[in-house]
Amino acid sequence: MINNNITTCFIFLILLNCLEHKSSLIDQKYKNSEINQIKKKIYIRNIEIISESGDLKTFQEQTIKSNIKNLLENSQEFESVAYYSDFPLANNSSIIDLKFLEYENKLQVDPYYFPLSLATLTLYIWFGGDIGNFDSKIKLELTTFNSQKKILAKKVFSDENIINDDIYDIWKSRREIPQLKSKFILNSIKEVLAQ
Repeated sequence: MINNNITTCFIFLILLNCLEHKSSLIDQKYKNSEINQIKKKIYIRNIEIISESGDLKTFQEQTIKSNIKNLLENSQEFESVAYYSDFPLANNSSIIDLKFLEYENKLQVDPYYFPLSLATLTLYIWFGGDIGNFDSKIKLELTTFNSQKKILAKKVFSDENIINDDIYDIWKSRREIPQLKSKFILNSIKEVLAQ
């Protein structure tokens, strides 16, 4: 009996620790179904996540900067993609700054999971009731500059997705959220560059 209580408490503590999911993951191999290449050289200069601080902020910013560079390269939508440096740039170059005003990823146990599981003697679970909800919110401010470092465009984009996991597909949200984030970021950058 004591071992069961200790195990239950241990699992509960791990579960609570995992609910606030900090994820810089995006699907770096994502491509739009139609590739319309923009004849521009893209230079990623700054990426900032406003809602974080300290070491986690630095780590997340570095990770997402690398992931976004890989996403833009693999999308084949641009002539070239590189990190910005202070060297002279070609006329068809654009510098991009990304500021994440909001960047949240929350994995939560579905509020109806326990009551409906108990009320239906676990039939709720076996008939595919929601176990967890993954909520992803992004509010992104994109600023583009020309090769002379003059602002070309500045725009704020927002995206929110909630994916529900059930017993038959418990990794659904971990598969779909990175793809949705990638699509959102790529299409936002393309829209700003088109202005």
